[in-house]
This record gives sequence, structure tokens and C-alpha cells, in this order.
Amino acid sequence: MPRNNPESLGPERAREIAEECYGEVLAYCRRHAPAGHDPADLAQETFLRFVRAEGYRERGRPIAYLMRVARSVCVDASRKRRPETVSLDFEVAADERSEREADLDEALAGLPDDLREAVELRYGSGLGVGEMARVLGISRFSARRRINAALKMLEEELEEGGLDG
Repeated sequence: MPRNNPESLGPERAREIAEECYGEVLAYCRRHAPAGHDPADLAQETFLRFVRAEGYRERGRPIAYLMRVARSVCVDASRKRRPETVSLDFEVAADERSEREADLDEALAGLPDDLREAVELRYGSGLGVGEMARVLGISRFSARRRINAALKMLEEELEEGGLDG
């Protein structure tokens, strides 16, 4: 029997949150989906878990809670058996992006996974340090330390590549 808690998430509010946050959740899933898993399916699973979560209460920004759920969904997907992938026998055309963006993407890809994820949550999703810490399950101090370490590594990498000015 469902509990009727006045703080519970109602269907209309759940729909508003889903519409507001879907793009960011999908982007996160695209970056973290294990090979062979569809990011859109993982984003959908994130919102299904969100809607079914009886413990969710509106405290803080919903995107912080959703990113934590999305992270769990991606981790769960990586634990499942992945289908085999097939390598392509042709080159895929590169996006029409500036060299600077390509260098930044390359520098981000070179970061250790934990630092790259911290940067994505902080700057890609716009989470505050406290929200980011909750998503990652670490202290605010550790979250801030990861961001600082990532930014230092990015700065060094980009300066080496001649992009410092």
C-alpha cells in the first residue's frame, strides 16, 4: 500500500524534473556508458529509479540526486556482461570543431577517471562542490582536491601543447 507522504514526489513534479534535467543526465550517460550499452537506455533507467525512489525528498537541486543515480546505473551496467563490439574498417569523419576544443577533449581524456568525472560533474553539469561530493560519495575536501588536481593537470597538458595563450 503506497504511503501518502506530503513530502513525496508527485507525478507532475517528477515530470517537471525529468524535462528539466533529461539532457544533462543523457550527456552524463553518454560519457560513462560502458561499451555496448545505449546511453539513452541508461538515462531512462536513471529516471525510472528516480520516480520509484520512495526516499527521494526535494532537498537541494534535483540534478545532484539524478547524477548520483545515473552514476549508479552506469556502474551497474558495467558490471553486467557486455556484448561484443565490432571494429569499424573505415575512418569516421571528425567533427568540425576548433583545434583548441580538440586539444581540450584530448587533455580531458588523458585525466584519470576519477578526476575526469569530477570535472564533468563540476563544470559540465554545473554542480556545486558539495553536490559533486554527494554524487561521488566523498567528502567536500576530497571533491575540492580532485577538482584542483584535475585543473592543474589540464593546465600543464594544455601549456605543453602550446595552448596557453
